[in-house]
Amino acid sequence: MRYTEVSDIKANGVVYTPSIMADYLAREMVNTVMPNQYNKIRILDPAVGDGELIISLLSYIYNIKPNAEVTVVGFETDSNTIDFTIDRIESSYPLTHVEIYNSDFIETVISSRFLLGYFDYIIANPPYVRTQILGAEKAQRISMFTGLSGRVDIYYAFIILAEQLLSEDGVAGFITSNKFMTVKAGKAVREHLENRVHLKQITDFGDTKIFNAAVLPCIIVFSSKDYSNGKPHFTSIYQTNDFITNERFNNVFEAIDMSGIFSLKDGRSFEFKQGELETDNSGSPWRLVNKKSSDWLNQIESNTWKCFSDIGKIRVGIKTTADSVFIKEKWPEDDLTPELLMPLITHRNAGQIVSNNCSFWEVLYPHTMHNGKKVAVNLEMYPNSLCYLQKHREQLESREYVKKAGRNWFEIWVPQNPQSWKNRKIVFRDISEEPQFWLDDSGAVVNGDCYWIDVFSETTNDELMLALAVANSSFIEEYYDIKFNNKLYARKRRYMTQYVETFPIPNPSSDAAKNAISLVNEIIENNHPIKNDIRILLDDAVYKLFNL
Repeated sequence: MRYTEVSDIKANGVVYTPSIMADYLAREMVNTVMPNQYNKIRILDPAVGDGELIISLLSYIYNIKPNAEVTVVGFETDSNTIDFTIDRIESSYPLTHVEIYNSDFIETVISSRFLLGYFDYIIANPPYVRTQILGAEKAQRISMFTGLSGRVDIYYAFIILAEQLLSEDGVAGFITSNKFMTVKAGKAVREHLENRVHLKQITDFGDTKIFNAAVLPCIIVFSSKDYSNGKPHFTSIYQTNDFITNERFNNVFEAIDMSGIFSLKDGRSFEFKQGELETDNSGSPWRLVNKKSSDWLNQIESNTWKCFSDIGKIRVGIKTTADSVFIKEKWPEDDLTPELLMPLITHRNAGQIVSNNCSFWEVLYPHTMHNGKKVAVNLEMYPNSLCYLQKHREQLESREYVKKAGRNWFEIWVPQNPQSWKNRKIVFRDISEEPQFWLDDSGAVVNGDCYWIDVFSETTNDELMLALAVANSSFIEEYYDIKFNNKLYARKRRYMTQYVETFPIPNPSSDAAKNAISLVNEIIENNHPIKNDIRILLDDAVYKLFNL
């Protein structure tokens, strides 16, 4: 297996490529740079596995140039697969010269500057693992050589190194997780690709489940020279509830160059979007742009008065890293009940505009404010809490990262300002299929499975009601999918801080705004889940807020 520092397949990120996906990637690469441009063809797969990608690429190359002189170089840390892969390639294409090294690709490049600027085609499905899992020393060496930092995935390094190994007219194609296109941690690799190579094709396969991997896959194709006639082409495929009864396809690749909603024979339906990648060379999140989406977003912008970042500070909920100790659904009520218990909001309370009225859990919260700063409490003043925590001291002291941060053994890992919870706040789930943003004025603590908006004191009630209307509408789902397109499996979305901060708020003085505000106030006064008739009215009101 790749990266022997980690013992199991999941940790190694080993996911072998289906032949149909390998064929698609090879097609896009060969269409970018035709093999007949080269006298000799040199191919690299830095994580070759069973050779599926190489087989597909060679098929296209020899179909166009039957007498091509091809050298294949591969890397594979699992010695048990190397002989099989070599035999497989050479038996299918006996004219090909194959060299597969039983070594770590990244280590080899970093230590020996292996064949820089040498390869005409680089094709890869690198492992999906965090650099931290490889150990601190190796992660630091990778960071120094590639310029990457923080919590990044190892495939970022593969992409950056590939740019250095391409010949002056070479092309590279990668199968990766689509996360790098939108998350903050992916900014460095986005910026590198925007400024150092020429992007040709991005294909976001979303929740198509083409192969058995926890990530949502995408394909990127780029070249050393500019072979394109415009901006990079962007294809996006995500499952939809809409059902099309006409011709059904065997797989998504049969419709991959088309636009619209198409159904597969297995009953699933997908929306296929075609457009361009619009970049500003600063590493901002990538998204598909076409005339329809651009006009739609321009309409939103022209009717936006403020953004969510203007009405409050978005904060993460608390993270104890020892929930079994600090958090319980119900604590025993006796003379030894800890004094530091506080009500805790979790995803179980999630609702739209109002919570679902489930009772709060409770958290033992060992932090307070002193002179405007968060500090750990003096446990000696809370004998029941001290007694309880002492029973779990061994477990709590095993959290080495707490010690290294200079914290007390009984502290939770990510606390928040207890004073802020006393004010009105908007709480929302990090991951959900439909948006769930609700108003809370209970003073309860927010758990780490939710985020919350610490509302500014100058924010008016009308602004707050409008924010709740927008955040819980089908409009915001459409806005999210067009602006960010970072959906997960089962059509769930991740409501990250960097996205929610940009959610638009229209001017509260319009008649449409007053109508939306009135509907939200009615829902809060009734304090029960939104009924379908009210939901329809609310959706209609929000779309009218932006003249849609």
